[in-house]
Parts: sequence; C-alpha cells; structure tokens
Amino acid sequence: MDEQRQQHPPTDLAWGLTAFLLGFGAYYLASLVIIGFLPAPNGSRSGVRLVLPLVANLFLGLVPWWFSRRRGRGVLADFGFLPTRRDVMVGLVCGVTSVVVGLIISMLVAQVIPPQASPVTSHVDAWLVGYVAFLVIGAPITEELLVRGALWGALERYQVPQLTILVLTALIFAFLHLDPSRLASLFAQGVAIGAARLVTGRIGASMVAHATNNLLPGIVTLAAT
Repeated sequence: MDEQRQQHPPTDLAWGLTAFLLGFGAYYLASLVIIGFLPAPNGSRSGVRLVLPLVANLFLGLVPWWFSRRRGRGVLADFGFLPTRRDVMVGLVCGVTSVVVGLIISMLVAQVIPPQASPVTSHVDAWLVGYVAFLVIGAPITEELLVRGALWGALERYQVPQLTILVLTALIFAFLHLDPSRLASLFAQGVAIGAARLVTGRIGASMVAHATNNLLPGIVTLAAT
C-alpha cells in the first residue's frame, strides 16, 4: 500500500487552487518589478537582462512548494516530484513528441506571424550558461510544480475529467509564456507534456518531458552565439 501511495500522489489538494493563484500572481508581480529595474541593453550588462527575469519564474515553484510543505505532505508525496524509471521513460517519449509537434506548428505559424528574436548575448559567458541551465532544469521544475502539480491536483479534487484537466493546464501553460506568436505551439506542447502527467499521475514524468522539450532551444541558444 505504501508503495502504491508513493507511485500515485493523492488528489485531495484542497489548497492547490490557492497555491496556483498566489504563485501565478507572485510571478507576474515580480515580473513587473524586475522589468522596471532592468539595465539598458548594452555592453557586459546584457547578460543581466537575460537572467534577471528568470527570478520571477522561481515564484511559480516556490509557492506550491511552500503550500505542500506547510499544508500537505511535501512535494514527493503530494506531486510525485522525484522521477521514477517509468517517469523517465514516459517523460522522454512525451518530451520528444512535444519537440516534434512544436516544431511543426511553429513552422506553420511562422508563415503568418514572423517569430520574435530571442534575447541572447553575443557570446557564450556565465550569464548565458546560467540562462540555458535554468531553461532546461529550473523552468521544468517551477512550471510543473505550479501547473501540473498544484493546479492539476486541485482540479482533480473537484472531480474535473482528466482530459479536461489536460486541456485546461495546457492552455494555462501556453498563456504563461506571454508570446502570442507561439501560443498554438505552446498549447500543443503543453498537451504533450501534460500527457506524461496523465499517464503516470506524477509530475516527475512531466518534468522530464518538459526538460526534454526545452533541451533543443537550449542547444540552439548556445550554438547561435
């Protein structure tokens, strides 16, 4: 029985919706403050402009983590945070699917809406390495804790159908990035990443899928400098 509980986190997250709303709000509030204090985009300080906005992203994960520790049983039990071997396998499959689907949709959308340039520095330095590391490791943790951890668990508690949860969380995931030109591809990627959570019942799998999805843009970012 204990092993079964470890594999399948509980779905009675009464605090999940509150954690999601507070994490979401803290993220945007911090983003507005940080944008106001960003240095001018020149010289060696351009790396600060690249990395500093990521600080706001931390709130996406910190708020659900705090709620889980104070009002739940911790992220391991509440969300299935630590990936198992099955999580890794399912996550890799869903992550590769997300990359392929995202690329196809992005190419189609690019014919109508020109893609925006990525804010990267002109050479590989510590700032850029930190940016890519957070893209591949940090963002999958923080965003999955919020969207497919707290929000997904809360919707399950209110007995929302699983496929509806998959679609709703994918929409939230897409709008979270505030990039209209990538909205369609982000939604499709959100569905693919969320499928890992749906199949396993754990965010350990969706974190692996998310990290796999972000690995390609991370490599492209480093290669383009």
